[in-house]
Amino acid sequence: MKKLFQLVFGDARNVAAVAASVGLAWLVSLWSPAATGWSLAAMLIIAATWQAL
Repeated sequence: MKKLFQLVFGDARNVAAVAASVGLAWLVSLWSPAATGWSLAAMLIIAATWQAL
């Protein structure tokens, strides 16, 4: 759980990445509610990969 909080609230880049992921998932939910979960998971994986670089 500590790693999750560090990923979300570690620094401004983390907060921006998570906010963008949640925002994009929300936009997807307007278009296709069934796709929200996998789109959020995909965006968080992309954000974590971006932060690891």
